[in-house]
Formats: sequence, structure tokens, C-alpha cells
Amino acid sequence: MSTTIHHQYQAPRALGMGDAFVAVADDYTAIFYNPAGLARRESGQINLSMSFAGTPGAKDFYDEYKEIEDNSALDEIGKNTAYINLIEKHYGDNYSIRLSPMEGVWVRPKWGIAFIPADVSVQLQMHRSIAAAIDTKVYADSTLALSYADDLRWFNNGRFSMGLTAKFVNRGFYSKIIQSTDLATSDEIVKKEDLSEGYTIDADIGFLWTPEIPGEGFWSFFQLARPTFGAVVRNVAETGFNNSLKLINKEDQTVNPVPEKLYRVFDVGSKWEYPSAWIFGGRGVLDVRDLGHPDFNWRKGVHAGLEFDWFVYSWWKGHYRVGLSQGYWTAGLSAQLGIFNLDVVSYADDVGTRNTPVESRVYATRLNLDF
Repeated sequence: MSTTIHHQYQAPRALGMGDAFVAVADDYTAIFYNPAGLARRESGQINLSMSFAGTPGAKDFYDEYKEIEDNSALDEIGKNTAYINLIEKHYGDNYSIRLSPMEGVWVRPKWGIAFIPADVSVQLQMHRSIAAAIDTKVYADSTLALSYADDLRWFNNGRFSMGLTAKFVNRGFYSKIIQSTDLATSDEIVKKEDLSEGYTIDADIGFLWTPEIPGEGFWSFFQLARPTFGAVVRNVAETGFNNSLKLINKEDQTVNPVPEKLYRVFDVGSKWEYPSAWIFGGRGVLDVRDLGHPDFNWRKGVHAGLEFDWFVYSWWKGHYRVGLSQGYWTAGLSAQLGIFNLDVVSYADDVGTRNTPVESRVYATRLNLDF
């Protein structure tokens, strides 16, 4: 059984640097990664984006599935045999697709608002332990989030910021091991009416601390690195999706009557800047994420990365990134020209069991309009 940890929100910039972003949180994604970062904003930002992520081979598998489904010469028994052969051909393969056709985020100094109408994630795993079955999991989230942050003046050593993100999440959810016979008797792998649905209201609380570094003595060396430390408590209430507005599915669902909840977890991290040279600058980051999640282990929890900035003009700039997430390499880049920004990234999810990690390589892109 897979122990993949699903994150309710993810951003290409953070993923490229190993998904270690708790102590950075200096752009619009701070709403979800660490709302305390909004206290340190000096200007506003409006980001409109669409994003897509997927594993190589996912489309090829779907095309093979559709070829069988559309073959009118096959009866139910013939289709069942064809689906068995298809799944056996791909034993051990894992496919995932994540699509968000529109996201809108508006942040200002100290506050922000975000609306994500649809963030849909589909995970398919060709099962080895039983014959011809697909371990299938689907998340379909709609999110509205409001954030506020400020500095706490009573903290004497350095700068201490605190932020809160309140969020409403409506989730459609499906989790089932699909047999070949299920495929043969249905024209869809997952139907909309199969999704269980619920909503929750929860909050994340974030902190950032940048210590004051003395100008003389041993510790003065760290003035160049300007370290910042962060922490976030996510989903403080952990109330679960026990109530439903029936926006996705108006029927009661018995396979998964309640969607998988947002787990209360703790993230901690640090950021270390390195000196700028010519048009380049950057930072190193180290996080431990998902502390308290039932599927946490140290391999999955440790995230680290490097980000390299390049800056020509205010309207022409970008970043290169490399990192380590869940024991696998990550890499990404961003390029901004005027209000248009392109993000691309490759990362991997651990889709194995607790004792047997399995890499599922993902490639993702996000197209942004940034004001």
C-alpha cells in the first residue's frame, strides 16, 4: 500500500529547490507555505496562473486504455482480458496528473487572498500484490484562503514575524483498488458520481525569525549569510471533511463516504543567503516537513535545495534551482519577461511503502501573469 503524502498546495518554485520554502516565503505562495512571509512584503503582487504536472508515460497508458474502451469488436469478456494484459504490461508503473486550470492570488504587505477553483490530482499505481488492479486515488480541491501577518515588536533579538492563513477547502475524493472487471463494465476509470465530497474550515499558523547578527566577533561571519528560520503549524483544527455542500457530487457515496482529511503537521526550516555577485545571487534552504503525518519518515521529511537568482532589469529576471526532496533530486527554473512568468520543474514523489521507497518522476510547468 502506497504511503504517498499529498500536499494540498504546491508551487513550482518551491518544488525546484527541494520543496524547502518555509523560511523563504517571499512571494505570493507565502499564503500556503508560510503566511508570516506576508509581514515582510514591501509591495503588492497579483498572480494569475495555470499549472500542469504529470509523469512521463501517463498519456501513453491512457491512449492504450482508450483503444481498448473504443474497440467495439470486444465484448465484456474480451475487454476484461485486454485490460488484464494492459495492467500486467505496466506492473510496477506509477502515473500521476495534477491540473489547476486557474489560480488567483493577491498579496499586499501584511495580508493576502487566494482562490483556487479547481486543483485536481489523479494517482494510478499498477498493483503488484493482487492480479490486474489499479490502486487509484483522486483529489479535487477548491480553496479560498485569507491571510494576515505582522511583526511582533516585543521580540528583542532580530525580527520576528507571525502570520495566519484561514482557509475553506471543498474536496472531492476517490480511493479504490480498481479491478480489470470494473474497467470492462464501465466506460470511465473514475466517474464524477464516484467522488465523495466534503468541506472543511481550517488554518495554518506560521513564524519567521531573522536573528540580529553582531558586527564583531565570531558570529559576525553570519552577516553574509543573513540566516532566517521558519516554522509552520498546518491544519491546526484538523476537523476533517465531515460536512458537504454537494457541489461536485449530489449523491451519497459509500466507497469513500468522507474524503481524506487535511492532517495537522509541523514544518520547520532555515534559509541562508549567499553574497550577490554581478547579476547573480541566491540562497540555500533546509526544511523538515510533515512532522506528525501518519506516513512521515525522515526520508520523506527532509528537504534541501539551492536557488540562484539572476537579475538584468526589474522586468527581466529569473532563477535556477536544484534540490533534494524525499530522497530524490529536483531541478527547476523560472524566467520572467514583463508580466509573463514561466516556471518549469522536475521532482519526484515517493509512491512506495514505508520500507520500500519507489520513485515517481514528475515534470511540471506553470504559466503566470504577474502584476
